[in-house]
Amino acid sequence: LKSVLSDINNIFTMKLTLEFVSLVSNILNVDSETYKKIKESVLETKPSANGFDIEIADAINIVAEVKCNIPVNGGNTYGAAQRTGIMKDIDSLLNGKTKSPINTSSCFKFMVLLDTPEIRKATIKYLNTLDKYKEKIVYLDNKTPIDTNNVYVVFVEL
Repeated sequence: LKSVLSDINNIFTMKLTLEFVSLVSNILNVDSETYKKIKESVLETKPSANGFDIEIADAINIVAEVKCNIPVNGGNTYGAAQRTGIMKDIDSLLNGKTKSPINTSSCFKFMVLLDTPEIRKATIKYLNTLDKYKEKIVYLDNKTPIDTNNVYVVFVEL
């Protein structure tokens, strides 16, 4: 059962990642050749690979963590383990990962989440409670990222 659920989560994560790649490519006016390279990079990355879900250090510098977290009990609040995971990902986006060769300081950083009312509410509720990094979290919502010191939170529909 755990293996089946893991496979389903990997499929959702891949779909969400590809939707984000399309979205961010439009926002950053990425040419079709670069878009193709980014998409191929995503498709070649194994679901359990170390590093970021998206690592692009070519024409544009992007790192992204893609989360398919559903708030606990179908509610509007993340559980303790989910909050810890989100915080760890924000920290990694801002400070890098030991298992990733990318220096994130010059990258646009994204936390990508599935767009549902429950996930939006839980995410905003949690991120508003943070003391650490609170000033570095920006909701993308049709804005163009301009500061590589921020983490841009993006809600993506499937």
